[in-house]
Amino acid sequence: MLTVLHLSDTLIAALWGMLRVSGVVMIAPIFGAVFAPARLRILMTAVFAIVMLPVISSVPEYSPFSLQGFIAVAQEMLIGLSIGFILKLAIESAVFAGQVISMGMGLSFATVVDPQNGGIPLLGRLYIIVATLLLLTADAHLGLIALLAKSFELLPVGAGGIGPADARDVVEFASLLFVGAMQLALPSVVAILMVNVAFGVISRAAPTLNLFAVGLPISMLMGFIVMVLAIRSHGAVWDLQLTKAMTAIGQLVGGG
Repeated sequence: MLTVLHLSDTLIAALWGMLRVSGVVMIAPIFGAVFAPARLRILMTAVFAIVMLPVISSVPEYSPFSLQGFIAVAQEMLIGLSIGFILKLAIESAVFAGQVISMGMGLSFATVVDPQNGGIPLLGRLYIIVATLLLLTADAHLGLIALLAKSFELLPVGAGGIGPADARDVVEFASLLFVGAMQLALPSVVAILMVNVAFGVISRAAPTLNLFAVGLPISMLMGFIVMVLAIRSHGAVWDLQLTKAMTAIGQLVGGG
């Protein structure tokens, strides 16, 4: 039979669990997308916190408004933010790759002409959509929820947070962003570079030729052709990105 004391303990456990969950929902891909309304994020945080109740074995007995409580609250938020940040780094490779390709093709010119409304180049948005769809296809969002539940078992609430060594591992993991972006953008960048070298040779032979009017359309066309041909091989890159991200999150929470 439910008692007021039991309901009170359950509510306190859910509130403590919401701290870590809110950190993940705030920054992780899909859950923390900019187009997700704030009310939806709050609802997801509450639902996930309730779902995590069976794995929240114990909660601190001290008040969250005490000095020790403030430290525990910060630790829980930091754990959640770190978990979401690792997966976000893997997905942000798409934006970086799109920006690199856009610069070579000339599509990033809009951000120079109108930097306020230019924002992310269109190719960056295309790549992030593809990455998000592949993330959903690979059930990475379900894996993230499973790792979040596992974190409550390996790192109980109030038992400690992320140490300096773990923080350094998260920062070092950022290199995956640049590696993944270069793997995605390299075929298009090489093709555009070859076009630019060819037009450099042509400019020496015909100095009066308007290279801007002729070269820009050809660079864009070549970039699109190579991008369409190369996008079929992106699945292996994203699979490796997500695998490394999940492994890093498992190591962060102590699960190896």
